[in-house]
Amino acid sequence: MQGKVYRYHGAATDPLALWQSLNLQGSAKWFGWSETQMYLPYDLPTALPQEPWERLTIFNEHAELRLLHTGDETVILLLTEQELPPQGSEWSQCGDSYETESACHILLGDPPESAGGATTQLADVAFPRMFDYGIALMPSKGRRHKVILKVYYYYDSAHRLRYIRYAGLDQHTW
Repeated sequence: MQGKVYRYHGAATDPLALWQSLNLQGSAKWFGWSETQMYLPYDLPTALPQEPWERLTIFNEHAELRLLHTGDETVILLLTEQELPPQGSEWSQCGDSYETESACHILLGDPPESAGGATTQLADVAFPRMFDYGIALMPSKGRRHKVILKVYYYYDSAHRLRYIRYAGLDQHTW
């Protein structure tokens, strides 16, 4: 499967409005961080928090919209395996197509027995943050339940990994 990366050159920089203008099927997730806040992947709300984003990502199984603030510049990229060059001349393709490979990353494992049952929330003491991806996990024998992030690896023609596209969150049992 081939993946493409597009860069946005338009004046509007509202990532939620850009995402909605793509008219993609299916529900979306988002995550992002700024100097003072970190938002973990979760269902896309109707309005995003107002932050000076260093990175903001909106994604679903069809595409990922990525806002990156680097120095004085804000870059917006669209990664997709579909033939949907965004309408208008505000988008340009970055390089050639990329060879893609699907994979998954583990985000969370089984909750401890002290959770007392299914939970979507886990706290990490080493990093004082509540981890809540909206997917309930039950303690299991052998600790086999995981919350995973579905991704696509984008490789260039020399088979170097260039991008990792987020595609969805799910529960998996090993």
